[in-house]
Amino acid sequence: MHFTKCILLGIMKPMNDKAIDTFNDKDFSAESKLLIKELGESPYRKFNTAFTLMALLPFLATFYLLVSKLFTLEVLRGEVGFILFISLAISLCGYWVGYTIISEIFNALIRMTVKARHSDHLKSLLVASVSHEFKNPLSSLKLCLFDMADGLTQNLNEEQKEMLFCCNEIVDRLSRLVNDLLDIYKIEAGIVDINRKLCNVAYLVEKQIKEMEVNLNQKNIKLTKEFKGNNIAWADEDKILRVINNLLSNAIKYTPPDGSIVVRIKESDGFIKLDFQDNGAGIPLDQMGKIFNKFEKMDLDKKGGTGLGLAISKDIIELHNGKIIVESKPGIGSKFTVFLPQDLRQASITEKPR
Repeated sequence: MHFTKCILLGIMKPMNDKAIDTFNDKDFSAESKLLIKELGESPYRKFNTAFTLMALLPFLATFYLLVSKLFTLEVLRGEVGFILFISLAISLCGYWVGYTIISEIFNALIRMTVKARHSDHLKSLLVASVSHEFKNPLSSLKLCLFDMADGLTQNLNEEQKEMLFCCNEIVDRLSRLVNDLLDIYKIEAGIVDINRKLCNVAYLVEKQIKEMEVNLNQKNIKLTKEFKGNNIAWADEDKILRVINNLLSNAIKYTPPDGSIVVRIKESDGFIKLDFQDNGAGIPLDQMGKIFNKFEKMDLDKKGGTGLGLAISKDIIELHNGKIIVESKPGIGSKFTVFLPQDLRQASITEKPR
């Protein structure tokens, strides 16, 4: 057994050295830790454990053969011993070749994954830095536009007021983009604050509906509410409001004039289930799988937008250990469903809904 241990340690040493080189690289240490966190433990440890167990098979077979012969060494002599020796040699050679080939592939995949995460992290840092630099100038610009529109500099005619109104809308749109980029960075970096408390989800939906009454009336959209249960959740009220705002505004945006929207809320196995269903154009089938990706916008979207709303909504719901799904049929409409845990303090709620 000492001989076996020495062989296994000698074989695994190159792999462990590469593991140390990769996971101790100063440039990739944060991303390596993130990869290990997602997998639950170091992938190298799993890899080495699997190959160690594979290598033990021929030695276990030998041990069984010796035990069956009452530990006599006679079994190692003659034709049987020769065959046994050849079998062990072939097994070890096969193990060594297979381990070398697969370990090289495995190391390449790990390094590419870590480098990709590192690149994505640098990109997020750059976007967050630029967004932060834009935030204060935009706030100052918005204040100046407000003062000008209020007549502090001089009296304005209607045409000038209209131009200032358009400028103000552009600044608002840029401000929303900056805030979205900063939120995406905070979520990806794991530094977002979640301030949970008991909140009434139905009340939050009602609040958003009231704020969007003008938009509903402009398109003469009929909105139907179907609320059941007490709908109390242990959640971050502001962030859930943002999700509701995004899903409801999207439903209004893609619902045609004189169309209809149905909002449903009910309790379901420890979760609050929210449905936002519209009878708009629906989502093309080739875009269903990437609708929650960052900066992803549908081909029929001619009204702009950052393409970050659904990505942020999905991240917020997952931060609450919930789930968001979409069902859609082109030409019929779409339905976004949110599953929000009622109370994460309860030990019974440990899994996301299926």
